Amino acid sequence: MRRTSFIIALTLAAFSMCAAGWAVPQARALDLPIRIQSTLTLSEQFGYAPAYPRNIPSFDSTNRPFIRSRTDSQDVTRSSVRLGEDERWIATSLLTAVRRAYPAFTNTVNGGGYVSERIEFDALGRAYTLLEIRVRGGALYNVLLYSLDGCRTWRLGTLPVGGRRVLYDGRDNGTAALEQYAGWNSNSRPPLVAVWRPVADWPGSRASRSNLYVLKPSFSKGRLRLPSPTLVSTRFIGQTYGAGGASFAASSSSTSYLVWAEVARRGDTGTPTYVGSFSHASRKMKGRLLLAQAYRRNDDHDTPGIVRDGAGYLHVLTGAHSGPFLYAHSVRPWDASEWTTPEPTLEGGYLNAEGEPGLARQTYLSLACLPDNSLVTVFRQARRGVDTDFDGAYHDALCWQTRSPDGTWSESQRLVCSQDRAGYATYHQKLTVDRAGRLYLSLSYFSPLDFPADQRAAHRFTHRMVLISKDGGAAWDFATDADFAEGLTLSVD
Repeated sequence: MRRTSFIIALTLAAFSMCAAGWAVPQARALDLPIRIQSTLTLSEQFGYAPAYPRNIPSFDSTNRPFIRSRTDSQDVTRSSVRLGEDERWIATSLLTAVRRAYPAFTNTVNGGGYVSERIEFDALGRAYTLLEIRVRGGALYNVLLYSLDGCRTWRLGTLPVGGRRVLYDGRDNGTAALEQYAGWNSNSRPPLVAVWRPVADWPGSRASRSNLYVLKPSFSKGRLRLPSPTLVSTRFIGQTYGAGGASFAASSSSTSYLVWAEVARRGDTGTPTYVGSFSHASRKMKGRLLLAQAYRRNDDHDTPGIVRDGAGYLHVLTGAHSGPFLYAHSVRPWDASEWTTPEPTLEGGYLNAEGEPGLARQTYLSLACLPDNSLVTVFRQARRGVDTDFDGAYHDALCWQTRSPDGTWSESQRLVCSQDRAGYATYHQKLTVDRAGRLYLSLSYFSPLDFPADQRAAHRFTHRMVLISKDGGAAWDFATDADFAEGLTLSVD
């Protein structure tokens, strides 16, 4: 019965998109879950070998796609790629602007997605992307690249808080994030930027205390201006951004609404998750509010996300590390001062040794809002005793859920899993929605068994793919050049 209700909800969601003027082309469909054979490439297994970079796409106001390049490495990115008028992909170097500003530049750091890897647009067509760079001698800088000509050329501004101090080994730390388009939050101003700097280690294997800042760029005489940053928190736990990567902010024309997680205080049962508002005019924070205690305590996997819908209501999901995400929404539109009681989005999915349901085990939050105001979240889920794969043994699958406009969460559905290996896996997934309401999901499949420990950073993103859903998530397929070109013909409001 629940599955039937889920399918009905998706059908109604697709109907709502059509009724609202959003074109919903007929969807192709892969058999789900997509089962990855670790010894084969995606080309060998599925015939998937696209011309575009297998990274998360972004879309300007005409729905033209733009993608930043990446390799199997955690660190390397070199160019922005756009779909040209002749439907060919055209690459423009990002590093030309970097070398012009930093002649001692040596390499990008965490360019494969541990620092925001998207190209974001404002409503005036200006483009933005973040890089962390290293120069000779080892110094690190966070830089914001911007383009005024549709990513044909790039300029650079250096963020006022940059670099990092390594406190301990074994962590993949980002140091900057860019507000993401997630369905409704495009406006004429540049996206909000978050920057943070670790200042102290903290008890717990996945925690350090950082200072979190935000800043809202602006333009003067055609040049980007970066104001002094505004301090948000001195107890920020950081972000595990390499997988999941939900947006930390959702903006209106005058205010940005933020969500962030902090290191725990005495008495906290989990990782405290806060919301607050940032005024663009005064550059001040207001209304800091403790929203939820995310699962687990002092764990930066608990990176939350926020989106707003078409009516201005704000929606927040906490992150989690093998526990349930918690969901709440604002009681009033354009107002972060009062929220519903946070509740889990999922129950069960992992049977204990006695065969009884335990906690839902979700990790790495991705989040988007569709044109009909339904939510879509993609995450890694540890599953045991609920699937026929591996005779029901524990395995990590990439899964997704939707929340319908009436407030009902669907069951978890498997999207990708291993065909030949039970146990731990990660997918480094990123989710977005284009201007016509179609979902895109960039992901890879990675198991620690694939490479020795000293080679994993250079091969973090094997089996990389980009999937598309044209019907709110009911069907998925590998994205093609024709899909991207088709997007340019759809009605966009």
